[in-house]
Amino acid sequence: MLKVAIYSRKSKFTGKGDSIENQIEMCKDYITNTIGKDVEFTIYEDEGFSGGNLDRPNFKKLMNSIRNKKFNILVCYRLDRISRNVADFSGTLEILQSNNCSFISIKEQFDTSSPMGRAMIYIASVFAQLERETIAERVKDNMLEIAKNGKWTGGKIPIGFNSEKIEYIDEKGLIRTSPQLIINEKEMEFVNFLYNKYLELGSLHKLEVYIHENNIRSRNDVLYEKSSLKTILQNPIYVKANDDVVEYLNNSSWTVYGEPDNIHSLLTYNKTEQTKKDGKYVKVKKDLSERLAAVSSIKGYIEPDLWLAVQKQFDKNKDTFPRLGKTHNALLVGKIRCGKCKEYMLISHGRISKTTGEKLFYYTCSLKKKSRKKLCDNGNAKAADLEKLVLISLKQLSLNKKDFLSKIRDKYKTDDDYKNIDLEKLSLNKSLKEKKLQIDNLVTKLSLCNDIEDILLTKIKALKEECNNIEKSLTELETKTLTLKNNLLNLDLIESLLDKCATIDKLDRSEQKLIIDNLIDTIYWYSDGPGKGKIKIKFVGTDDNQKEINFTIDEMQQLMLHFCSHSMTSI
Repeated sequence: MLKVAIYSRKSKFTGKGDSIENQIEMCKDYITNTIGKDVEFTIYEDEGFSGGNLDRPNFKKLMNSIRNKKFNILVCYRLDRISRNVADFSGTLEILQSNNCSFISIKEQFDTSSPMGRAMIYIASVFAQLERETIAERVKDNMLEIAKNGKWTGGKIPIGFNSEKIEYIDEKGLIRTSPQLIINEKEMEFVNFLYNKYLELGSLHKLEVYIHENNIRSRNDVLYEKSSLKTILQNPIYVKANDDVVEYLNNSSWTVYGEPDNIHSLLTYNKTEQTKKDGKYVKVKKDLSERLAAVSSIKGYIEPDLWLAVQKQFDKNKDTFPRLGKTHNALLVGKIRCGKCKEYMLISHGRISKTTGEKLFYYTCSLKKKSRKKLCDNGNAKAADLEKLVLISLKQLSLNKKDFLSKIRDKYKTDDDYKNIDLEKLSLNKSLKEKKLQIDNLVTKLSLCNDIEDILLTKIKALKEECNNIEKSLTELETKTLTLKNNLLNLDLIESLLDKCATIDKLDRSEQKLIIDNLIDTIYWYSDGPGKGKIKIKFVGTDDNQKEINFTIDEMQQLMLHFCSHSMTSI
């Protein structure tokens, strides 16, 4: 019996046309008519997923099954159901060929069992990608034309505005609706305040400190950071555009469209694009020469002189900003948090030590620094002492390696979990196969009997829903299996790093940093005044239940005696 996989995909649900169900039935009919009835079908469906990439859950399951040589043939309704990207399709075809699985596209009548079929498929996939890229380019050009007319094209609503739908009549006389930004007076007064405060203080850092000192938060109850403040202060959507503003933007590599009227603001476009990096789509900045700005239909609020003064202050600060080199390879950055407010702690510069002549560094609470102690007043931790303390704890951990690993293994319980998952998967696959067989039988009856159509369709729909739930459970079990495998890999890594901990004080700082990043989950610092305090170290794969022990600098040499827990250590 031939084993045939049918793959169907649609970008969005419509319930008509080339629907998922129609694609599947046409594929079944084609195989039955050309090969015969001695065929076992397995269906893979992805609805609501684009053909621009292969990041689709059921497609991934299909390819894993093909790698395990479970199918003789893969059938789809049309070539672009697999992919609209030539490189993706080429890779898929290579996997099929290396696993002796033929590919049939019924719409284009392509069959990879012949050399001519394989050649034609490559040619067709080129045209599929060309079609996709042409559509994308057309959409982009259309958006840019809209942009040149200064229309709001959607996105995150800037502070100071509300979005309202307005009606207009298009060139064909039809009534259309589009979003329009309307000034929010209360928020816009705050924006105006930020512009004036920035000029008063003279720098973005001082403005951020002021914001944190006064606990000023956004509409989402988040403290404003430098990045969000900079976006507000440099956005021409707030300015009443005039000739001086347009001239400044032109001199700053912007292409500006429209005539300024000292009433309406400017909208900016084409600043970023999506690109694929390491298998993921990320947003990157475009070349400055490609940026667009256009006089919009949105009323401005900030006077041109004030907006330009802020931009010139930014330019002045950029020219005078010191370029500081790396002065301290901090071991605990990214792992150490303030015990009081739970924010991350940053490395900060101190004075030159009179005894050693070395420059001192401290770990400082980021919230304390930004708010000038108004929102947090946790004391600083001397970097050298704190890092030494963490290294001692890791060295002690290596002496208790067996107990530590044993506790983590008990927590993961990998052997039993694998057996239980395998049994559950076996049961679900059996149930899924039975229900799909029932669906096939009902579809056959449906083609022969018209008088009980409603009853059969209801039953098919219920069975299909049950199949979907089973497949969802199988996907969850696959995720659990992957997690267990990752846990095993992590255990191997932890064991090798614990061996290195025995001589961690003799390793270079890059190796010490690697060990800290992989063995420690979080470190909390609690200050009890100058020169004393306590830390809480949570190691990976452990529970948060330990006693905290106070320490002073003089007691550091005695810390080896105070380890009362192997999985969670507090010093």
